[in-house]
Amino acid sequence: MGRKPNCMPSFFKIFITDDFTRQLRVPPVFVQKHGGCLTAENVKLRISSGETWDVKLERMNNEQYYFTMGWTEFVQDIKLEKLEFLVFRLIGKSTFDVYVYGILGCERQSFGRTCRVEDSGEFSSGYKCMNRQPSGRKNKRSRTRIMENEGAGTDDESKSNNSNPYFEIVLKRHQLSRVCIRKHFAEAAGLIGKKKVAVEYPGGQRWNVVLDSRSTLSNFKLDLAVGWSDFRKANKLRFGRTYSFEFIPSRNVIEVKQIKRGK
Repeated sequence: MGRKPNCMPSFFKIFITDDFTRQLRVPPVFVQKHGGCLTAENVKLRISSGETWDVKLERMNNEQYYFTMGWTEFVQDIKLEKLEFLVFRLIGKSTFDVYVYGILGCERQSFGRTCRVEDSGEFSSGYKCMNRQPSGRKNKRSRTRIMENEGAGTDDESKSNNSNPYFEIVLKRHQLSRVCIRKHFAEAAGLIGKKKVAVEYPGGQRWNVVLDSRSTLSNFKLDLAVGWSDFRKANKLRFGRTYSFEFIPSRNVIEVKQIKRGK
C-alpha cells in the first residue's frame, strides 16, 4: 500500500556559499506550484524547540522570492554551519517549520549556545540552566561557574540558596510571543500536563499564560505561549537583557526577574 503524501508543501536547501547567510532564495518551482500560498510579506521560521523568527519574504528579480530581513539573525542564532541541510515546510500562509540536519545526516535538536545542567546532566540550547539546591560550598561554586561561562553576572541570584526550579535566558526577538521551557524545569515545577501557569514580575500583575505542549516520544516541547507577549509588554521586558524564571511552589507561580550585571 502506498504512503499517503504529505499535504504541506515543502522545499530543501543546503548551506554551501557565504551568500546563504545574507538572504535565501525560495526555489522557483516551489513558487510556481505554491506561490498562491505565499501571500504574507513577513513570515515566521519555526524550529523544533518551538522558537520562531520573523523574516521578511521579498519578491525580487522577476517573480523570485527571497528571505531577506531577519534571515541573517536566524542563521546566526541557530549557529548554522556549511553543508548543513534545511527542510522548509509551509504551515498555513505565514509560517515555515524548519528542520535542520547536520553534516552527519541526523536532525539537530539543539541550537545556539549550549550549557550543561550540573545536577541532571542534560544539555539545553540558548539557556543558562541550573537546578538550584540548598547550597553547600561545592554546589555554590558550580552554579557561579555556569554563570561566568555564559557571560551573565548576577547580584542576588548567585547568592540564593533556595531549591526552587530555576533557569535564565537572554531575551531575544524570536521570543516575542513564546518562550521555550526546558524539560528539567517543567518536571521540577510540575508543569507537564497543565494547560496554564501563573507568571508575575516584581511590582507587576499576575498573568495566566497558556502552556503549549507539542512533545513527541523523542523530543520535549513546552512553551509559555498565549499571554506571554502581553506579559512581556506590560512589564517592559527588553531584548538583550537577562531574566530569571523561578517557580515558587508556595504561590504556584513563575516569578520572572531581571538579572542585573555586576558593575
